[in-house]
Amino acid sequence: MNDDRMSDFAQALSDLGFSQYEAKCYVGLMNREPQTGYRVSKATGVPQPKVYETLRRLVSRGVVREIPGEPTVFSAIPPRALFDDLRGSFERRLEEAERSARAMAASELPRDLEYVERFTKREDVVEAVKDCLAAASRRVYLSASANELAALKPAVDATLARGVDVVVLAFGRREVPMRGARIFRHASTEGAVYRRHQARHIALVVDSRETVNAIAADGSAWQGIRTASVPIIAAVKGFIRHDIDMQQVYADFGEKLVEAYGPGLQELESYRQEASKPATRVDEADGFDSGAPSVS
Repeated sequence: MNDDRMSDFAQALSDLGFSQYEAKCYVGLMNREPQTGYRVSKATGVPQPKVYETLRRLVSRGVVREIPGEPTVFSAIPPRALFDDLRGSFERRLEEAERSARAMAASELPRDLEYVERFTKREDVVEAVKDCLAAASRRVYLSASANELAALKPAVDATLARGVDVVVLAFGRREVPMRGARIFRHASTEGAVYRRHQARHIALVVDSRETVNAIAADGSAWQGIRTASVPIIAAVKGFIRHDIDMQQVYADFGEKLVEAYGPGLQELESYRQEASKPATRVDEADGFDSGAPSVS
C-alpha cells in the first residue's frame, strides 16, 4: 500500500471516530505480520512513548490483537471485520438514541396526552415489533398473517430463547414453526370471502406494557401505531385473546358451529352485512387463503 493510500485510509478512520494515532497504528499493522510497538512507531511516526498506550486502546476496542511473548507483538483484525464491528456499534448506538428520543418525547407530553408512534411502511412496523420483542421479559401476545410471522420468526425465536412465554395467533394456511411458542391457527373463517379479505395485519402486546397494532386493509398500504397507552393495550390484548378463545371453541365444536352459522361462520356477522351483499363462500379448489381478520 503506497503512502497516499495509507494516508487516505487513516483519514477515513479518523472521520469514523479514531484518534489520529489510533488510525495510524491500525493502518501501520494492516496486512502485515505481527509487529512490536517499536516497529509500529518507526513505520507510522507515532511517538514511541505514545505507541503502546495507543495500541492497548485499540486492543481494548477489539481492533488490534495483542500476542504475548518475548517481545509482545500486535496484529490488526482484517478490515472487513473492522467495518462489521463499526457498523454494529453504530446501529446499537442509533437504536439507543431512538429509544431515548421516544422516551424523552413521551415524558414531555402534557399529562392529558399519550405518546403514539405512527407507521405507514411495513418495514417500519416489523422493526417496531422486533424492538418490542427484544425488550420482552414475561409474556408476548402476537397475532399476524403468515408473511409477517415469517419476517418476525428470528426475533420471536430469540425471545423464546430468553424464556419468554410467547402466544401466537397465526392467520393463513402457511405454517411458520416457532419452537416453544404456543401457536393457535385461525381456522374458523376459512372459506369465507369478506369485503376486505386481502387484509394483512400485525398485532402485538409485550408484557402488558407496550403494543404495536398495524393493518394493510388492501394488502399493501400499511397503517400502524406503537404505544404504551393502557386502554389501547387492553383493547389489542382483548382482541387477540378473544380470537384465540374462538379458535379453541371452533376446534372442539366446529361442525355444530358451521351447521348453526354457515361456512366460515358467516352468519355471526350478518348484522354488519349489507342486505343485498351477503357473505359468500369459495371452494377449497380455488386456493383462497384467509390472510387476516375481517376489518369491515
